[in-house]
Formats: sequence, structure tokens, C-alpha cells
Amino acid sequence: MSDFNEKSHRAVKISIDLAALQHNFQQVKQHATNSQIMPVIKANAYGHGLLQVADALIDADGFGVAQMAEALALREHGIEKPISVFQGFLNAKQLAQCLQFNLRPAIHQQWQLDWLKKNTVSTSIDAWLKINTGMGRLGFQPTDVDAAYQQLENNQSINQIGFMMHFANADEASHVSNLQQLERFKNITDNYENAVTSVSNSAAILADLLPQQNWLRPGIMLYGASPFADKSAAQLHLKPVMSLHAELIAINQLQKGQAVGYGGDWVCPQDMPVGIVNIGYGDGYPRHAVEAPIAVNGQKCKIIGRVSMDSVAVDLRNIECNSGDEVECWGRHISVDEVAASAQTIAYELLCNVGRY
Repeated sequence: MSDFNEKSHRAVKISIDLAALQHNFQQVKQHATNSQIMPVIKANAYGHGLLQVADALIDADGFGVAQMAEALALREHGIEKPISVFQGFLNAKQLAQCLQFNLRPAIHQQWQLDWLKKNTVSTSIDAWLKINTGMGRLGFQPTDVDAAYQQLENNQSINQIGFMMHFANADEASHVSNLQQLERFKNITDNYENAVTSVSNSAAILADLLPQQNWLRPGIMLYGASPFADKSAAQLHLKPVMSLHAELIAINQLQKGQAVGYGGDWVCPQDMPVGIVNIGYGDGYPRHAVEAPIAVNGQKCKIIGRVSMDSVAVDLRNIECNSGDEVECWGRHISVDEVAASAQTIAYELLCNVGRY
């Protein structure tokens, strides 16, 4: 019987800097003078480890996840703070779990209200009423909110009812739809005395789109990446939490005109050293990265040619190194946002993908 364990035998190494995570949380607190903070730790805390991130954020007022399984894992781990489930319960069993484990589901569909009507358990919980102000994903249309609210208010299973929305374009702070969504949200919630509200994700927090609200929902900024295309994480005073490392396993002396990698897309412009690093898309590194930055032995250079399943080639001109040296794919020297841009994607995807392997 083999005792092979995929994760323990990976050539790559993921390091999580919990002190950096806590630093980024403090950056959120600077925007939260009158708000509580609900760190978003869905998708295994964006690849950083659901439970260790929850344990590290001891000053959080609660947590936000997407799915019931994540919420149940937190409760099983001993997390007692409020946990909001953004997709809410999806069936009668999950509704029962919300009641049993005191979870705060988002109510966004009429059928969820119908399930609540059928419930006979005497336990009661808080809930979020999600409003579709322009995202077009989950939530009641503005014209249907009051009817949904009345159903929740009249249901014995529900205590406090909060209002929640999500921006479609908060990563573009000046986008016209941001103010339109806020106006729709406020036009509704202003009708309810002392309404509990939650609006802002990382981009909206950093842009101060709505300073006055009860709950902030920071996500990507906690992990040290920028939600904006035109502002770096460093400019936002954020520190990288995840570092991804591999190893330089070969140095090839190639001649001018020699091709590198599948398809021969990249050709050496001169006689030059080319390194091979033992990481690829099989490890979650983005296959479509083009000349992504990378650091060999602490020296910044770039990837050349196509990313393979378990290796990448790097340009070692003017780099002092030896086989066996450490390579940083992103972390303190290399911004994950830069790597994401080279692959025409976003840091969220890279962090989640690597954390999944």
C-alpha cells in the first residue's frame, strides 16, 4: 500500500505570512470607524487556508463564506463568531443546519422564503435580505424587497434582518454604476428604521464608496493583493500574505536562434543561459502567463516561452545563480498582481488555484 500524499510531495512550497494578514486587517480597520468587519474567507480563504486564517483574525467581528460547507467547517473548528453564508441555504437540510449552528444565511430567492414558512423548529437566527441593485446575480429586485422583508419579519425563525448588496464595478471607483447601485440601495433601506446594512467589498472599502454601514466585507485586500488595475498593493499599504516558491532545477546554455518550450514561441536573441523551474500549470501556476516576472535567488527576471504542466523556463541573463537555488513565483519580491496581469487574469484566481493544489 502506497503512502503517497500529493500535497506533501509537491515540488512547490506555499508560505502564509499571518503577520501580514493581520497588518492588512488593520488597514481595513482604518476605514471601519463605525462599522463591524466581516472578513471574507470563502474558497479556502482565497487559497490561504480557511481555518488558519479564521484563527489569525481574532479581532474580526464575524466571518463571511459562500457555502454551507465552509460555515460548518468553521463551527466544527470552534469558531463561535457570527458567520454569514452568502449563497444562503439551498435546501431544507441546510436550513436546519443554519438553525442548529446559528448561521446567518443570505435570503435572495422566493423559494428560500417558502422553505422558511415550512420550518417548524423553534430556534431562530439572524438573516440577510440580499438586494439586486445592479449586479444581476443573486438578490431580490428592488420592487420585490418589501414583500420579501414582510415575509421574513413575520417568520418565527428569523430575528434581525439585515440588508446586503454587491457592487458590480467597485474596482473602478468612478464608474457611474457604483452611485446608481448605492442610490437604489439607500432608497430601499432608508425606509426601514435602524436598518442593518452591508455593502462594501475590498474595492469599495478602499474607495470609501459608503463610509456609513454596519458591516464591511473585505476580501482580496486581506490577502495583500490590489482590487484595482491602476493601484498596486504596495500603494495601498498592503502586504503579500502568500509566497509561492519553487526550485531552479537546470541551467541550459542555449545558442542564438534556439527555441524554448512548446511551439517554439520564444527564440533566444543571443547566446544565453536559460533556467528551468519545477512549477507549472499542474501546480496552479497560470498557463497563459506571458513573460511573467519571477525571482531567482532574490533577483528579478522573467519567464520565457510557454508554461508547461510542471516546469517553466526563465531568462537568466545577468542573473547570478546555481541549480538548486530558490525561486519566488510571487510573494515579497514578485507581486501576484503582476503575474496575474501577465496572464490576463486577476490575483483572486491565482491565489485560489494554487491553494487548491
